[in-house]
Order: sequence, then structure tokens, then C-alpha cells
Amino acid sequence: MRRLNQILNCRKNFRCHAPLSCKTCGETWQKAKFKGFCSSFKFSNKDSITFLVIKPDYLNSLTVGVSLMFGFINELRDLKKRGKICDFYSRLEVSFGKQYLGFNPHLNIVCFGDTKSIEEAVKTHGLGIYKRKKENDINVVKSLLWYILKYNPLGVEKGEAVRKAFDKKSSVLHSKRFNSKSYIDEIIDIDFSFMGVYPIRTKEELIFRAKIKDERAKINKKFKKFLSNHHF
Repeated sequence: MRRLNQILNCRKNFRCHAPLSCKTCGETWQKAKFKGFCSSFKFSNKDSITFLVIKPDYLNSLTVGVSLMFGFINELRDLKKRGKICDFYSRLEVSFGKQYLGFNPHLNIVCFGDTKSIEEAVKTHGLGIYKRKKENDINVVKSLLWYILKYNPLGVEKGEAVRKAFDKKSSVLHSKRFNSKSYIDEIIDIDFSFMGVYPIRTKEELIFRAKIKDERAKINKKFKKFLSNHHF
């Protein structure tokens, strides 16, 4: 009850520090992590940028799903220690929607090189993967990171459920290339010029757009057939 009151009464100088439940703290956390990334990021035209989304391949409970994902994160941590993984930045996120029949834990990763070792680890852990190549442009990278670190409006009850499932484990894991100073204050000096230039689309949106494109192609085909059979 005490924590619930802290979240509901979060205000300046008396923050609840509950980024999974509180919009203000969630957005402050996003800006702080983003600023930390930008302070360490050195653009290289040799990078091969790939965006990955990894999640359980079947429906399960929040606790089981999160446990599976942290098992995979431990694998990434081991690959990192052994120098068997490309530079990367990742965050475990849990969304909620009817299409998932509940909670949807998934790991968003931006990779800066060969993703083979990560994809092999995905197979080992029996997880599903979505993969998309991205243009090697600094604004694209910033847009991806901003998306990965976004605040997800779960609400207090669901946010607290996710926090308990995380059991104090960090949701962010990245390679040494992005080690940086930790920012905890309100962030006001961020260059947001990258926003809106390279929109990030979810897998579901891409599927929906593909369906629309297919339907339009069918309609155009019917229309051309109609015109060929009628002379005006």
C-alpha cells in the first residue's frame, strides 16, 4: 500500500522511482538511459545495423515468460564475457495486449555487427525472433534506441506485477562499447532532431501493412481486368 501511494502521489522532489508504473519516472528513466547511450556512442560507417525482437515462441504466464527471457539474457552476458558477440544494446520490455492474451515479454536489441551468435542462442533457448536490417545512419540508431527505452503505459497494477517478475534484475544489457556515466537528473539538453525522421514500426504493424498492400494489389488487378473487358 505504501508503494502504491508513492506512485500515485509522485511529484517533483518526491519521485516514486517506479519507471514501469509511473509515466513521469518512466520518461525520465528513458531520457537518462538515452543520454547515457549518446554520450558513449561513436558513429562508425563500418557498423552493420540490425534490429532484433526476441520473445517466447508460445503462450505462458508472466513469470514463466520473464524467466525464459532472463535465461536468454544470461546467455548474452556469457557471450559478451567471452567476446563472442557483436556490439549491441538491449532491453527487456513487457507489453500487454489482447492479441498476446496477456503479458508479452520480449527483448529488443540493436546490433552493430554479425548477429549469428545471437541467432544461434535464440535457437538454443527455443525462442522466436524477428529480424530487420537498418540503414547505418546516426539518426536511425538514435531512433531505435529511443524506441527501445520507451515508457510502456502498463498502469500501476500491471507495472508492479512486471517489477516483481523482474525480481530486481536489470532490464538493460549492452556491450562495453556503450559503458557510460549514469544520468539520474532531469534531462533537458537532448538533441531530438532524429525524432519522426525514421519511424520504428512494430511487427504487428508491418504484418497489417503487408495485408493492406496485398489487398490493394488484388483490387488493382480486378480493376485492370474490368477495364480490359469494357470499352468506354
